[in-house]
Formats: sequence, C-alpha cells, structure tokens
Amino acid sequence: MANVAMAYAQVPANTPKGAFYGDVFLNANHNFEAAYSSFRLNRLHFAYKYHYNQHLYFNGMVESARENYEPTGDYNNITNLFEFCFGFSYEKIEGKAGLIGTKLNQQQEALWKHRYIDKIFADKYGFAPTNDFGVVLKYKPSEVISLDMAITNGEGHKNAQVDSVFRYAAGATFNAKSGLIARVYADFLNQGDATQTNFISILGYQSEAFTAGIEYNLQMNSANQSGIDLGGFSAYASYDFNERYQLFGRYDTISLKYSEGEQPDDDGTLAIIGGQYKITSQITTSLNYRMQELIGETNKSYLYLNLALEF
Repeated sequence: MANVAMAYAQVPANTPKGAFYGDVFLNANHNFEAAYSSFRLNRLHFAYKYHYNQHLYFNGMVESARENYEPTGDYNNITNLFEFCFGFSYEKIEGKAGLIGTKLNQQQEALWKHRYIDKIFADKYGFAPTNDFGVVLKYKPSEVISLDMAITNGEGHKNAQVDSVFRYAAGATFNAKSGLIARVYADFLNQGDATQTNFISILGYQSEAFTAGIEYNLQMNSANQSGIDLGGFSAYASYDFNERYQLFGRYDTISLKYSEGEQPDDDGTLAIIGGQYKITSQITTSLNYRMQELIGETNKSYLYLNLALEF
C-alpha cells in the first residue's frame, strides 16, 4: 500500500517502525438472467507491518472474504489468517518465510489493476493458492531481470500440512525501462494420482496512461488427475484519460480437456468492460458489465458497481 511506504520513508532507515494498513472491496450487482440483485462485502484485509530495520520486517494480515456472487451461501467462517511471516531484503536478494504470499499472481495483478473487481486467471480458476505456508526467495541480478523460487505446502493458507508433499515453484521476470514486461512461471505438486504442473507466461506493456497484458495459463493433470488439462488465455487493457477517469476491459477463454477421451471437452469465456473513477487516491469505484459462461455453468450477465477502499 502506498500509505505504508510513505510512513516508512519518513523515518531513518534503521529506526524500528510499524504501521497498520489494509483494504475493503464492496459491490452491488444485478444478475440479468436470474433477475436478482445484491450488495456484497467481497473482501476485507487488515494488516500490520513492522520494520525492525532496513533489512528485516514482520507482516501479519487477517482476511475476511467471500467472492462467490451466487445468491446462496452466508458469511460464516470466512475470516482467516492470510499472511504471517518474517521477511528480509539485502542488496539483490529478498525473501519471506511463514504464511506468505506466493509469486503466482503478483505480476498479473499489477497489469490487470482491478483486483477489487475480479481475480486474475490463475487465481480465479484455482491453479494454485496465492497464499501458503513456506518460503519464497527473489534474486535480482540486474535492473531489468528478477528470478524467484518458492517451496510451499501446496494446500493453501486455509489448510494445514498433513503430508510430506510440497509445491515447488520458479519464475523469471523481465521488466524493461521502455515499459515492456515479460514473465514465465512454473510449479509442480506431486500429489494424488499424478503430478500437477502449472505453466504461466505473461507479456505486458505499461506506460503513464496505457496498460495492457496477455497471459497463457496451462495446468497439466488438473486436480492431480492424469490426462486432464485446464488452460486458456486472458487479455486485459486499461486507459487513463486523466488521474481520475479510466476505461478498461478484459476477456478470458478457458478450456478443460480430457486426453483419454472419457468425457467431452468443455470450455468457457468471461468478458468484462467498464469505467473507473478515483474519488481519492485511496478510494476507487467502477461501473462495469460482465458476461460469463464458465465451465459447468450457464450463460450469465451482470451489472456491477464496485468500490475499493485502502487505508
């Protein structure tokens, strides 16, 4: 969060300093096919970050989230510990250990820019947990290249480790001064009937007013079941008319393929288009329309009014 960074910039580098921060995602939506409307609290993050010095810090975060927009369900048992870790940074190396945020989705979210409206592809369709127990390391050999690797439990932050199986992940990111961004990422989890493997490649561009990204996602042996592949493309772009007004769009295609032919292949799509207005630097709202026909679902269309609050 920007306010947390500003708080630390105002004190000497080796002075211990802590600060609270977080965000709240809200929306009102209308489903045209089912003819129902609702108000939703999508997510609340409340966190505290403490810097012991310029190299060592602790971060703890609690999450309360329910991002299933169907009319059924309730808000019971949705609060959990989201991050609880020690971190360090020294010259070209940084890392975290404990309950950590993984590197699965961070670059995509930076390009998509609208996490308060919907998750990015790999997170939305359940490729891997975005937070998990383990360790992650990042090495930046130059200004434009960074490498990362992680070893995590593989079950996510809501589940305890009950076996000796781990998820191993590695990624490489190229970030040029011209605004061109490229990233490749892979992980594997040897659990169940087969080894599940994720491959993600991202190409993006970011300037002062325009941001765009396209990514390809492939999960081989989905849900650790041999011969089942889940994958697809996600493309998104946004244009800032000025510091307050923005137009954005996104389109996903997703497919589920059975190589052994036991079941017919299935596919789905998601399209979002909308406008965004920044009320302040920490309060953002959006009016947007989406059409989706995801795997195993009928066609649905929604009108959303989203609100994001940062503190």
